[in-house]
Amino acid sequence: MGRFSENRIDSYEKKISIFQICQMVKEGRIVFPVVSSGKKSKRIKNVSEMLEAILLGIALPVVYVSERQDGSFLVLNSDDRLLNLILFLEGEYPLTGLEFYPELEGYRIEQLERYFPRGTSRLYDYSISFQVIEYTTPKYMHIQVGNYIEQWDFAREQGVRNKLYGNRLEEYLHCLARFLERSVDFFSRRNLNRQYMVLRILMYRFAYEGVIRVRQMEQGMGLQQLLDRTIQSMDNMDMLWEEKMARELMRAIQALNHWGRSTGFDLAKDKGKERQARTLGYLCHVVWLCWGKGDAVQQGLSSIAFDKALWREIHEGKENFAHIQRQFDEIEKRLS
Repeated sequence: MGRFSENRIDSYEKKISIFQICQMVKEGRIVFPVVSSGKKSKRIKNVSEMLEAILLGIALPVVYVSERQDGSFLVLNSDDRLLNLILFLEGEYPLTGLEFYPELEGYRIEQLERYFPRGTSRLYDYSISFQVIEYTTPKYMHIQVGNYIEQWDFAREQGVRNKLYGNRLEEYLHCLARFLERSVDFFSRRNLNRQYMVLRILMYRFAYEGVIRVRQMEQGMGLQQLLDRTIQSMDNMDMLWEEKMARELMRAIQALNHWGRSTGFDLAKDKGKERQARTLGYLCHVVWLCWGKGDAVQQGLSSIAFDKALWREIHEGKENFAHIQRQFDEIEKRLS
């Protein structure tokens, strides 16, 4: 008889009026991940549609939030509708293109309050339903919820992760990403995306070196849990380790950069996406393996990077601990 996983997500529903939401945002009890929010015209259209829906009495979709250790709510939805509404209520945007309330065209919140007090009162009294993931749920499962309800890009995912895990992680990854930016051009220009790529590379290294320890029954451990274990391991490292890791990562990326230019291998292919994350993670692993064995890095990289069968297996397999270990074994075999 099989063993059924005991993983589960604890959550509850909470309805909060827009007036209360505004107060909670001001007090830091509702926070948003720091990500680029798109073109201003799109944000204005977004908030205009949302406000018209509220005035019409339409029930808005649920907002998913993570409850953090301090009791504050971190918004997971990536459509930014709630954030744009808050910015409108702070005087940031005008309303445009309203179909049922054309008389509000061009109005900002100050004019709405002055000329349509009853409508403004309806707006502030309107309640939005929050689905709150309790802080007792493991952090990696908060991230998994976000990827279930929406397809996050890496910048959004890392923005949420930074807010969930705290300042130390964000500061260290930000430092590394900025440091690497000066010497390579195959990373995404978005800082959060670069931070994610750095975290993925560290995950592969920790998995290989045994820093991430798993039991036999955990061989199927998935990507989000592996990233969680990577962060936990980083928390246990001191400043000397951080500096050492930064130097080694920088050297590996520079070696990759030099090799890529000399061979014409496109390290920027699928920039900022999953295929690139795997490619960079495994190729950095090859660099470190070659250094450890005293082998020529350029030759080692070429023997692995142009092996189409190996990369088909790497890119198409489900990214979990067992898959990563299998690819490490295969890479070592081909380098020997």
